[in-house]
Amino acid sequence: MIQPQLSFDGDPNGPAYERWREQFCRQVANVDFVPVGDGRVHRTIVPSILPRIRLSASFGTPVSFVSLGTNDELVITTSPNSALSGAMGKRPLEIAAGDITIGDPSIKGAHITQTAHGNFQTALLPRKALLRACPNAEDLIAQSISGANPITSMFLRYYDLAQAHADKLAPAELDAVSQHLFDLAVLMIGARGDVAEEARMRGLTAARFETLKSDILAQLDSPGLSLTGLSAAHRISPRTVQLLFEQAGITYSGFVLEQRLLRAERLLRNPAMRTRKIIEIAQLAGFHDVSYFHRAFRRRFGQTPDDVRKLSGEAG
Repeated sequence: MIQPQLSFDGDPNGPAYERWREQFCRQVANVDFVPVGDGRVHRTIVPSILPRIRLSASFGTPVSFVSLGTNDELVITTSPNSALSGAMGKRPLEIAAGDITIGDPSIKGAHITQTAHGNFQTALLPRKALLRACPNAEDLIAQSISGANPITSMFLRYYDLAQAHADKLAPAELDAVSQHLFDLAVLMIGARGDVAEEARMRGLTAARFETLKSDILAQLDSPGLSLTGLSAAHRISPRTVQLLFEQAGITYSGFVLEQRLLRAERLLRNPAMRTRKIIEIAQLAGFHDVSYFHRAFRRRFGQTPDDVRKLSGEAG
């Protein structure tokens, strides 16, 4: 059996595009991809299949996604850098870049058009499960959900993390990530009562913890990384940040120190960094007190930074 080609780059008027359109778009994705405007079509698609939710992140030229009416899921849709327009049956759809909408692919001919070059992200959720958690979900079809809403922002960030790491996770981890995304989706859509509380305790807590860790890793080399600054950026108290780490069996400061030491160790083993001084390696890893760096490194690895570099060089 020939595996369908996920992405396309070329002339939309030739047989290659029609073949891709039939074998992937219609047969696999259950959506027709109709080019917008003249010229070359480019579309890169990265799908991720999770236990409760299907993700698809794509990038490319403007295109209209037209439902074949064969899918009974509901789809959360957004583009961070393009406005979206279209219609879900009789409901017109006009969504600003960065905002979110809900689509109904069970409606044949329902369509969403990415009007500018950029990203297009979808999350397909089981309709029955979503309606049990959010009875009002269908009322929001074709409506705009603000991307500036804190829960929406959290959903989008966790979506990106899941998309980036799904292929590296064990089945139990995939199941947990899937549940957390679903929980954030129902909170974003407007779950109430016990359902909302359960989703908040489970999904929101996990997503917030993952985004905190992601932000820390992105700022490891910055002298400005601090508990106060991190909590302010996430609009939570410093104590809440500390509690999230404590619930995972570690401390905030312990996590930061461990990640900085691991980064330093990787840099010391990197052949491309052999000409850099130890003090430079320490600073790249976020240490701005070289004496403290040496003590912490030896305590963690049982060797000095110089020892690790020399042994790595000998092994190479």
